[in-house]
Amino acid sequence: MNKTLIFLSSLLFYWTSSFSQNIQLIDSLRLRVKSYTAEDQKKFELLNDLAWEHRWANPDSTIYYSQKALALGKKLNLSKGLAKPLNFMGVAYNYKGNRITAFETYDEALRVSAAQKDSSQIAHTNNNLGRLFFEQGLLSRSYEHFIRALSLFEAIDDLSGLAYTYQSLAALYKLQHDYVKAESNYLKAYNIRLSLNNTRDIMSALGQLGRLSQETNDHDKALRYLHLADSAGHVINDEVNLADIKTYISQSYLRKGLLEEAESICKEGLEVILKKNVVRILPQAYLTMGQIMYTKNDLSESKRYLNMALDMAAKSNDLSSKMEAYYWLWKLSEKKHDKTGSLSHQNQYLILKDSIKDLDLTRQVERLQFEIEIQRKEQENQLLKANEEKNGAIIQQQKLQNIVLIVIIGFVSILGLVQWRNGKKRREINERLAQQNQFIANQREEIVEQNEKLSRRNQELSDINHEKDTIMSIVAHDLKSPLNRIKGIADLMELEGHLTEDNKVYVQMTKNATQSGLDLIKDLLDVHMLEENAEPNYSVFDVSRFLLDKIDAFGPSAESKNIHLHITRIENEEVNIDADYLNRIVDNLISNAIKFSKRNSSIEVSAGRSSSHFWISVKDHGPGFSEQDKVHLFQKFKKLSARPTAGETSNGLGLAIVKTLVDRLKGKIDLTSEEGKGSEFVVKFPI
Repeated sequence: MNKTLIFLSSLLFYWTSSFSQNIQLIDSLRLRVKSYTAEDQKKFELLNDLAWEHRWANPDSTIYYSQKALALGKKLNLSKGLAKPLNFMGVAYNYKGNRITAFETYDEALRVSAAQKDSSQIAHTNNNLGRLFFEQGLLSRSYEHFIRALSLFEAIDDLSGLAYTYQSLAALYKLQHDYVKAESNYLKAYNIRLSLNNTRDIMSALGQLGRLSQETNDHDKALRYLHLADSAGHVINDEVNLADIKTYISQSYLRKGLLEEAESICKEGLEVILKKNVVRILPQAYLTMGQIMYTKNDLSESKRYLNMALDMAAKSNDLSSKMEAYYWLWKLSEKKHDKTGSLSHQNQYLILKDSIKDLDLTRQVERLQFEIEIQRKEQENQLLKANEEKNGAIIQQQKLQNIVLIVIIGFVSILGLVQWRNGKKRREINERLAQQNQFIANQREEIVEQNEKLSRRNQELSDINHEKDTIMSIVAHDLKSPLNRIKGIADLMELEGHLTEDNKVYVQMTKNATQSGLDLIKDLLDVHMLEENAEPNYSVFDVSRFLLDKIDAFGPSAESKNIHLHITRIENEEVNIDADYLNRIVDNLISNAIKFSKRNSSIEVSAGRSSSHFWISVKDHGPGFSEQDKVHLFQKFKKLSARPTAGETSNGLGLAIVKTLVDRLKGKIDLTSEEGKGSEFVVKFPI
């Protein structure tokens, strides 16, 4: 399976397996908070406890209670513990996906805990920073923070903190496939939690050991750990996590060939998951049941469970489960000798596999952006510290100058008596000033050095970006030729005739797939060309003739979906503009309108001019754009909420190309859209 999905799925289990919101405890804490006055330190601890309990299900509530705890702690002027609510806020921002805000909050927690000499919170902050970098794939930085946290927890003998850090290190080693070290650290965390006698944490540790053993295909050991986790879950009556554990137990039974046991325990878990409506783990439970039935050769039941898994994975946008469901449906169709179904499911599986590769690329870009932003924040912090020291030196210098002035005034009145002392004082003051000036000069040199390092880093990033563009262009050109040959062969097979109905379907599918690939390559090459900053080539032509030709060209595509494509307003106008650019802009807008419009709808095209510009409008009655879509509307490779209505492909480049071309022509784009009520794009160009 794709490396990104392995990382994401293991990360999801790692974090979620330890967290289960305790509603009764939350209600109890709320009542207790109300019973204390605003000046009581106990209220500070209760607010922190409330923030911690909300962290997984309601991170916004965690931020709210943490802020209240921080404000109360400052009001009480606490000598220790002020970093705790900051740490909780950082965890909440991380769960919400605000990585940079989380980093800034942790950085503030480090500063506060260092000022208060709070070793416990310094250790927790380092562990939290390690988790943040781990989630972004920056494993070396993550490891440094985990080791620092481990050393501090050992020094203060904080067993709970040690358990969390061993668990964090185990997850890191697991991702690096160092299973021996991963198991060793998971066992250390488990033994600590046994000594602390926290059943919920013990269950979590056993579940992680079981999943690790499954990953190494040691299913006997996995079953031992998972059965122990199952027993712990019954003690605390944690039905949701119990159902999750039962799914993993059934997977190990399946791998060992114990099908009846696998089916029985998987059904037990599935019953609880359905009753509690735990959507997060439902696709995996359905997938496991589908695989069990497939192995038992009960193909109809297997197909039913796999289709339910596919439906739930689609609703929750779980690409991993969705791809796995298509894989088993493909294998099931092969087993039933259903060639059409087999080919269809195989294509869907391969499409998702490519999508996951895109996800991997996107994650790498996000990881690089995160790393660059963190480096920028750290450099800003260094510059701020340098400025603080510089300002401190200036203030000190001013204080010294004031002292000198007072001394001089005092010495004037008794100059004759203390002349020898006055000379001595002046020499001392001059020496101090010289030291301060030297200190300031050193700081200036350090700032210059930091600026030079930043400039070199920017040049390195520019070189990397250029190398990426070059590689993309080479790959796109190399793929274009074989795809054209495949399409040509498919056309020849069609022309020769004598094809069966199945063969015609396969040939058409081949043509569609190759055309989609060629379209994507064309878009990629266009994007690359545009980034090379090609200048527009202006010429004069008739807009009305241009739009009539476009309606004719797109007529067949619209008719295939019974869409009425027509011009509602047009004027005979000659305009001076780059014809190729305008041609690509209108092509993308009309093709998008056809692609995302429902059958039996209409698309209106119009054009006109005002005193300062001419405009072209493309209006459809499709799904429209949500407010979230509008934020990412013109970004490359961004898939929006709307989906093509007839299975057409969409690579997320069309509107990005439109925006680039319109900007190049010094125009602008206006969008009028409401979700579910269609949209209208109006492009305006200066006359």
